[in-house]
Amino acid sequence: MYQFKPSFVDRFALGLEDSKFGVRSALGMSPKPYEDMVIVTVDEVSVNLLGRWPWRRDIIADTFANLSEAQIVALDIVFSEESEALRDEYLAEQIYDMDNVILGFFLRDNATQKTTEQALYYLEDCAYMNFELADETVGVKEFPNAEVNIPIIADSGLTCAFFNTEADTDGVYRRYPLSYIHKGMLFPPIAVQTLRYYLNQDSEMVLDSEGVDYFKLGDTVIEDQSYFKLNFYDDVTYISAYDVYSGKVKPEFFQDKIVVVGVTEVGVYDMRPTPQSPITPGVSLHYAAISNLLKDHIIRTAPLLDMALIVGVLLLIFLVSFYKKQYMRWLLDFFIIVMAGFVSYSLFFSEFIWLREFYFTIPPILFMVTLEGFAFFKSEMEALEVKKAFGSYVSPELVEEILSNPEGLELGGQEREISVLFSDIRGFTTLSESLTPTALVSMLNRLLDPMTNVILNNRGMLDKYIGDAMMALFNTPVDVEDHPDKAVLSALELIRCLKGINAEFEKEGIPVVDVGVGINTGTVVVGNMGSRVRFEYTAIGDSVNLASRLEGLCKQYKTRIVISEFTMAKLSHPFLIRRLDRVLVKGKVKPVEIFEPMEDEGNNREIKERFEKALELYYSKDFNSALKKFRSLGDDLGDRTSQVFVERCRLFMEEPPPEDWDGVFTLKTK
Repeated sequence: MYQFKPSFVDRFALGLEDSKFGVRSALGMSPKPYEDMVIVTVDEVSVNLLGRWPWRRDIIADTFANLSEAQIVALDIVFSEESEALRDEYLAEQIYDMDNVILGFFLRDNATQKTTEQALYYLEDCAYMNFELADETVGVKEFPNAEVNIPIIADSGLTCAFFNTEADTDGVYRRYPLSYIHKGMLFPPIAVQTLRYYLNQDSEMVLDSEGVDYFKLGDTVIEDQSYFKLNFYDDVTYISAYDVYSGKVKPEFFQDKIVVVGVTEVGVYDMRPTPQSPITPGVSLHYAAISNLLKDHIIRTAPLLDMALIVGVLLLIFLVSFYKKQYMRWLLDFFIIVMAGFVSYSLFFSEFIWLREFYFTIPPILFMVTLEGFAFFKSEMEALEVKKAFGSYVSPELVEEILSNPEGLELGGQEREISVLFSDIRGFTTLSESLTPTALVSMLNRLLDPMTNVILNNRGMLDKYIGDAMMALFNTPVDVEDHPDKAVLSALELIRCLKGINAEFEKEGIPVVDVGVGINTGTVVVGNMGSRVRFEYTAIGDSVNLASRLEGLCKQYKTRIVISEFTMAKLSHPFLIRRLDRVLVKGKVKPVEIFEPMEDEGNNREIKERFEKALELYYSKDFNSALKKFRSLGDDLGDRTSQVFVERCRLFMEEPPPEDWDGVFTLKTK
């Protein structure tokens, strides 16, 4: 099906698809293996108690003796070297008496010793006999050499089978062979040979030039595969060989069972990387293969369904590409690919159908990226045209809004809650009188450029410059969930930024400047304002005007930042903020509480606490006590705002406010 499948691509694809096993295990949906089958393992405990592997042949024989009641004992080991003659004979006699042992042998590409005629004589009885040839040539892998059991043991077993398995291109073991050829004979692997004798049924097999065209054993049929993909199990029953040898596990336990004997001790290194684990015991591959064949847990491919998913996903992604909103395209594309993956995983979990997710996810993703790249190129070309048309007379921010929402060009606006920030540079007017126009512009740029970056970095929108002042909006034209916090954070960062600028001015002998910032949060109208000939994106409303008034209060209260009660109520960040006053600003009929955000450093916490205690005395009309506290705060910690209230207290001590005074101070100027 997959005509272009280079090894590096297939390695990645195989690794991606292996995740199905992990997900299935995590969901507890792995199938159960054949219940009457166990692995007797030469494990760490056995090696520690009985010595290094291989053990003496008499110890192995005594271990096997306790497996005599098993239906079949399949060995994932080979006795290819002679030991002491008496012990070899003792093991051979034990295997012969058991009459249930399938011996293992190993096929090799290269070997120092060739297969002897005597070995071929023994091997001949282990080969397939019931098979048909559909072609003159057979596409089954052939091995020129074999590592077999010594003659006395080879002659004692029920039969034999090879225990070779092969890794995929990435070195991971996922598949199990149905047959290999050696010296013109067709041999079965341990799993197949075990089931031939366990079921007392011979297999049926048809071979062609591609390999195994048809294989049947019991109720399981495999077509067009020389190897079948192993369906691994989570619940594998391992029994320590020492427990068998010592009799801890009674011989009756193995009655009528299939027993596979192998080595799992890591030091012997019969470990294989599999989709389940990088150190899977090799013997468990035979265990999985036997159970797969017995319970028909064979993983099957579905090339037509693979192709249908590839074509279907590509077609859906192509149709989605016509959707205008990019984020919706990405969401729909993601949903399509996830659903295709869901279909693949579901079919594997429920029916053991193996689909190639890589080929219906990665190509569609590349296709999607290509389409998005084309759409991006197209939109950029359109954007250049829009910028050429509008860039000379509207702000860059508005150009971007126009590009994302062209219908927004209509005059008018929408109601929206935003935070408005006004800032003004103190002392710049005086400074400008001593500078040339060119130097003045340069100086203004040095001030406004970093201060503008502060606004933009906090997701604010620079609305306009008004001489040496700035107006910034937060939560428009895009949503900013914590816009009051962003506005206050920007104000604090503006003060920090100004310290650095003033440090440079001092080095150059230029008088330093200061800044005042006012912030208010409220509902305004935002949108394109102006005439059809000339308009700009801005905000209008009473909340904007109040923010401008608050910036002016910085002078009167000798602070750098003033925020309204409306902004204060919306803050979620734990800023250090002190209450300043209740004021009625010029042009307003309702008083507003004002506050000052402060850096949480130095004496600011003490200033806040002492100031607010003095302010409570002030509101209770105990002006004499309040004056003392404000004066003490100004003298001790240099709080300039306290000096304002010292004068205010003196004023009220001379001309007390009315009896119904609620603490509101009416401002006569902006």
